[in-house]
Parts: sequence; structure tokens; C-alpha cells
Amino acid sequence: MARRFAIAWSLVVLIVLVSSGPVPTSQQALGRKARIQDAATPGVLGPLRTEALQPFTIDAAGIAPPPSDHLILDPATGAYYRRGEVLVRFKAGADAAVRAQALRRGGGARIIRALAGNWSVVELEQNGIAVDAVRMLRSSTAVEDVSLNYVLTPQQIRPNDENYSLQWNFDAINLPRAWELNPGASNEIIVAVIDSGLNTLNETFVFSSPIVGDIPVRFSAVPDLVAEGRIEGAHDFVYDDEFPVDLGGHGTHVAGTIAQLTNNNIGVAGIAYNVKLMPLKVISGGSLISWDDIFFPGNLGGSVAIVAEAIRYAADNNAKVINLSLGGPGAAPALREAIAYAVGRGVFVAIAAGNSAAAGNPAFYPAAYGGEIAGAMTVGAVNRDLRRASYSGFHPYVEICAPGGEVQSDVDYERGITQVGYEELSTLSFLSVTQKIAALRAGFRPRFDRFELRPFDGTSMATPHVAGVAALLYSQGIRNPAAIEQAIKRFATPIDARSDECGAGLVDPRRALRGMGVAR
Repeated sequence: MARRFAIAWSLVVLIVLVSSGPVPTSQQALGRKARIQDAATPGVLGPLRTEALQPFTIDAAGIAPPPSDHLILDPATGAYYRRGEVLVRFKAGADAAVRAQALRRGGGARIIRALAGNWSVVELEQNGIAVDAVRMLRSSTAVEDVSLNYVLTPQQIRPNDENYSLQWNFDAINLPRAWELNPGASNEIIVAVIDSGLNTLNETFVFSSPIVGDIPVRFSAVPDLVAEGRIEGAHDFVYDDEFPVDLGGHGTHVAGTIAQLTNNNIGVAGIAYNVKLMPLKVISGGSLISWDDIFFPGNLGGSVAIVAEAIRYAADNNAKVINLSLGGPGAAPALREAIAYAVGRGVFVAIAAGNSAAAGNPAFYPAAYGGEIAGAMTVGAVNRDLRRASYSGFHPYVEICAPGGEVQSDVDYERGITQVGYEELSTLSFLSVTQKIAALRAGFRPRFDRFELRPFDGTSMATPHVAGVAALLYSQGIRNPAAIEQAIKRFATPIDARSDECGAGLVDPRRALRGMGVAR
């Protein structure tokens, strides 16, 4: 569950209100939405908002060492090698005199280290050029092989996404090193995001409302997230159609943490960036009173019945991981049964612990069921200091923690979890329900076709980290949900938190992958 500043359960509703012409007439039944052929333009990811942003940087080293006095770039390979050194393998039987003669011919001064396999590190004479020495030594009858002494570097993947430096949360869980072992999971894996939806089309829908009449709303597929072939089995359980449009931004943000397109020079990165997404809309807009509730009053969004139905749908339609960044204080045995059903069909389920700590820390559901079901995990949130976030619910059923952030403003990238959200150009997005209705009647229309990077916080933001790691493990052949859970627990990084706050500790995908026998 996401939180807006210190208010539990409140989700950021990010929209743009613009003026439009007369409201068209539609035969669509009241409280429903109809797709029309007036397609919206493709979505645009706007520039980073930096008002009140405190600058910070994350070290991006690790791809290759910079040039230095002792390193030289080999233009033929793009690799660096050590100045004044070559590796030489002498032929068997070449005595010391023969070797010395070969070295003199190649400009070698002395052998500074003998290696196994009859290899030697040879230091060249002063100002000796390694590439020339390699060429000359190859012509020696005493030499079997020779090469430059290339420098190897840790293959810590730092994506080229332009705002990756904002994603402190990925460094916190050692994700770049996990990508060395598994770069983004495999694309046959489907991750179901059961949430407020995800815009998958460039399209206009007419919402027929008994409160404000027919309202045309423009949507665009989320840039840097939705791409051809990525979406599988999308469904809107609120409006009962196949277009799970997101009117709040919560589901979009959650899906981005799991699967944002990566290494494309745009936006930010995702954990399991190769997987397919199954967006299932079950909550209305991402808040208790949202645009959905004006367009479709009395909808079933957020109800136990609709969430349980979506969980079973995901399990029956080939999802391998389910993310549940939602919950509430009421016990829901139907949800427990649905989660157990999904796990029984081989689906791993990640569940948000809830943002209830400041409200007396009541038990949350379905979070409370995570500890009872092997293969389902309840996820708490830590802040950038890797301590339990002040809002994160804590109970013995919390099994693992992941970064959830702890923001203080809507541009607090330094402490929030940054992913794509809807571009906010007007304070109208934070109007009360009465004000929203008045604005609609005055001719304003919400638009969901412009986007920007937004920092959210909450256990909603922590949970997709675990779902993404589960997808990495699943793509390595660990197909049993209980085995995935045990790997995540066993190889978690200990942090300064009580067991009822963060369970086994902080999720660590690198350690989990290596612990399950994945090494490179």
C-alpha cells in the first residue's frame, strides 16, 4: 500500500484536468465505460520535476575502469589492458636461455610472475609497447601463446536509463549485482499486478455516470513500461472489460518497479524487466474516493469478492507471480482461500504488510495470511536508512522487508521509490469529491496520457521488489512458490530491525540467486 506523506491508506492521485467542449451523448449504461475509436496520442514521459529537490548522486562506476597511467584502452575490443605487461605461454621444453632470448626479442625485461599452465606475466622494458611486444613474441619459436594482460571488472550492470541514479532502492538490495546472474528474468514469465490498473492503449473511453453524465477521458499506454507483446490477460474487474485503465497511478507505479523497460536510455529501470505483465484492475483509482467512484458510484472496486476473483483469474491464466499491494483491517477468509489456491497452482504471491503502524498497528488482511501460506510472503517497508519505515505495519506475519521509502514531498526522489506516474500540472488533482464533481460539470476533463517520474512511498512500493525478485528466481528454474519463499528468507541481508518488523531481513536478489546454485 502506498502512502501520501504520513497519512496511512492515502494514495497519490495523479491526473491532469483540461478544458474540453460539450459532453457527448452515449447510449452506454450508467456507471460503465465504453471504448470509442477516437484514439488518443501515444503517451509522453515528461522531464523530471525538480522543484525543492535535494541533489544527490549514486556512484555509477563498475562498467569499466577509467583510463589511468597503468591502463590502456584496446580499441579493437573496448577492453583495458595493463601498460607494460603481456602474458606469455612458453612451449614445453623451452629452457631458461631460450626463454630469455625470446623475451629480449619481444622487448621483455623480466618475468615478474609465473602462473599455472606454463603462463608468465612479463614486464616490458621501459617504454615498451604491449601490442608491439605481443606481435613480436608470437613470431618466436619458443612461445606457444601470448596476449595482452587485460583487466577484468565486476560486471555490475548499471542500466543506461537516464534517471537510474534516482533508484537508490535498487542499490540497497544489491540488484545490479543480481543482474550479473540474471539480467531481468525471462519473457515467458507473467507477473499479475492486482491493483488500480495499467493503461495499455492509446484510446478514449466514455464513462457514463449517473452523477455527471457522459464523460470522455483520454488514455495513453504508459511509456517506458507498456510495449508490444508485454501485456497478457489484462482485465478490469471494476468495469468488467479487458481495458484496466488506471485513474490513480498506483498500479502503474507498482508495475514499473517490477517491469519498467530497462537499458533503453529512457526513464528508470525495473527489477524483472523482461517479464510480461497481467494488469488486473480491482481497486478504483487508487484511493477510497476516486474518479472511478464518480464515474461509477457503487462499483465493487477494492472489495474482497473482486480481489479474490482476480487472484483466481491470475492463477488460472498462467501468471507465475502475483503482486498484492493492497489490504485492509477486516479479516477476509475468501482472500486466504484464493491465495492458497494460487500457490497451489504454482504461483508465488507477494503481499503488502500495510501502512498501519501510526494508527495503532492493527492486523491487516490479506497480509496476515502471508505467514500462514508457504509460497506467499508478507512484505514490510524500510526507508533509505534501511530501518523500518515509520508507517510500515509490524507483526510476526511480516516475513521480509524491501525498500518502501519515506517521502516528505511529491518531488522527494531522494527518499521515495521513483517510478512512472501521471504528470501533475494542476492542483485540481487533489480536489475533494464535491469539487471534482463541480469541475466536471464546469467542463473540465481528466486526462491520463501524460506522464512523469514520481516518488511514492508505502508497503505498496516495497512489495513489488519481492515480486520482481521472485520472477528472477522463477526464471532460473525455481518453480515451487515455497522454495522461492525459502530462498528469499534464507539469503536475506540482516538489518537493524526486530523480527516482527522485517522478518528475515532485507531481500537480497544476488544472494538468493547464488544461494540457489546460480553462479557465473
